[in-house]
Amino acid sequence: MLFEKIKKGLRISHSALDDEISLNIDTAKLDLQLAGVEKLDDNDALIIKAITLYCRWQFDYDNQADRYELAYRALKIALSLSGDYNAK
Repeated sequence: MLFEKIKKGLRISHSALDDEISLNIDTAKLDLQLAGVEKLDDNDALIIKAITLYCRWQFDYDNQADRYELAYRALKIALSLSGDYNAK
């Protein structure tokens, strides 16, 4: 399940932040769609990685928010330009 993979990627084991994690997953998917990414398969490794990077950015994981933001944005651009992820 995507939620569990992202939560594990954030190294969060409690449930206190579950709603915020879910909201960030949904927001990441919408942001990818706005960039033109149409293939949002919850089992696709690149989609999982992009969402994980987005969530790490939002949660300032390891006090490295800037690093994760740059990595997310670069992957988002690559996905949006790839014919495998858009209809162009």
